[in-house]
Amino acid sequence: MIEKYEIKLKKSSILLAEDEDDVRNSFKKVLLLYVDKVYLAADGQEALELYTEHKPDILITDLKMPKLNGLDLIKKIREENEEIPTIVTSAYTDQNFLLESIKLSLVEYVVKPIREANLSQLLERCAKILSKNSKTIINLGQNQFYDFDNKIFTCKGNNTLLTNKEIDLFEILLAHRGNLVTKQDIEDKLYIYDEAPPSALKNLVFKLRKKLDSEVIKSVSKLGYMIE
Repeated sequence: MIEKYEIKLKKSSILLAEDEDDVRNSFKKVLLLYVDKVYLAADGQEALELYTEHKPDILITDLKMPKLNGLDLIKKIREENEEIPTIVTSAYTDQNFLLESIKLSLVEYVVKPIREANLSQLLERCAKILSKNSKTIINLGQNQFYDFDNKIFTCKGNNTLLTNKEIDLFEILLAHRGNLVTKQDIEDKLYIYDEAPPSALKNLVFKLRKKLDSEVIKSVSKLGYMIE
């Protein structure tokens, strides 16, 4: 998955409507590998109430549920939010729903179970929609921000433009914010098609830190770097 979409998902929430307890609970564990929060609903009516309360970013719903089916749930939510990325899951293919779903602009209609590789692709498509619909401004603390859309770092109101390599490095660290990213991992991503000297990464970090005039990038012993 492209790293900027990983970041978008990690700051996003999902409403999962699924009437089977085991499926719902196990699916939540997988989704939490990608997103910040998952709200669980056992039927369509509960899902609608949770949506009203929490305004999640993404909707994943089963098709056939008690009280309010998935189709009617989507229609009610779309009355308020036409742009929410929506994935429908079902144990079988419903031809009537497939025809109806064309009007709903779904991300996908998938037959359960969903393989994790497929799920990752679907969530990346959701992240693309979210990114199109809103700017991603990341608060780094101490009056520092990173504008993901315009690739601008702001510190105390002053904007700093970054080079392409500096942007790549910064966004790699942001994708793993709070965790160490080893030098080897960074180099593998930064210099896929380039033959870089051993000092290339060290020099890049030095120049970026100087440009940012900030301690936002931390060195971790001799292992690598991180953004807290």
